Amino acid sequence: MGNIVSFKKPDLKKLLMAVAMTAIIVNSAQAAEPATEVALLADVVTVGDVFPGVSHDAAYVLSPAPAYGKTMTLSANDLQRISDAFNLGWTPVSNLTQVTIRRSAQDIGADKISAALQSAIAQKLDGQKFEAVLSDRNLVMHVPESMGTDLAVSDLRYDLNRGEFSAMLSAGGDAAPVQKAVNGRLFPVTSVPVLKTQLQKGELITAEDLDYIDVRNNELGANVVVSAENLVGMAPRRGLSAFKPMTASDITSPVLVKKGEIVTMVLQNSEMTLTTQGKALESGAVGETVRIVNASSGQSVEGVVTAVKTVTITSPGDTGI
Repeated sequence: MGNIVSFKKPDLKKLLMAVAMTAIIVNSAQAAEPATEVALLADVVTVGDVFPGVSHDAAYVLSPAPAYGKTMTLSANDLQRISDAFNLGWTPVSNLTQVTIRRSAQDIGADKISAALQSAIAQKLDGQKFEAVLSDRNLVMHVPESMGTDLAVSDLRYDLNRGEFSAMLSAGGDAAPVQKAVNGRLFPVTSVPVLKTQLQKGELITAEDLDYIDVRNNELGANVVVSAENLVGMAPRRGLSAFKPMTASDITSPVLVKKGEIVTMVLQNSEMTLTTQGKALESGAVGETVRIVNASSGQSVEGVVTAVKTVTITSPGDTGI
């Protein structure tokens, strides 16, 4: 009689457990993982945005996209519901799990917005200068990355007596512009000459030393110098800082002749001009009278300071020249 081969009865319970474990492993391997952050370009949020790489229902729309530059957050519960609804096989490991979705955009800040308004107001108020200050000084316009950031100003309205303005801003061209209504205050300003760099006491102010800044009229003191002509050729009475308005008391005529230095003495009449050297006994600014000792004769005379280290003699009868 041949050998009888016996078969062991399988343990059904263990078999079912093994199948179940295999299914769990397979499902875990296929389970989609949510993104951490999403930079959204479209107008809607889809399953594929939240769970990248899903093999089905990726294009299903979950919600409208947030506004340009804004964000929305999906919590662990939100993600669990999405996973369950689309059989994605995902379960959060922590209640802190979340997905942050941001609508991609370019930001147009308050500085650029103010500059566009300033230009539009200047065209309307030819010959007058005003500073436009937004009511919302932290204003930012968000536009799609595919659009340009040039701003157009329309519906500009202003009241100079009340110092108020309003306007509509548009960005992105004429096709589908992003628009924002803005308002603010208007302040009349005056362009004031200021120093480009700090100058010390007695240094000569030249045209090349000057620049201009706009100062609100209500902040402009009565003695502030508003004409460059009144500054060129003058000198600070004390050290002056750059880009600050100067008053009449800040400046004085520069000392062109200093006590003790050798100067040129000039004697001039209708027939000739004579020059010699002398020693200044006093310091003086242009137009001031000082005494000088003639270096050749030793005689002391008076003269008027006319240039740097130059004195024109006012008493030619006794100069010793």
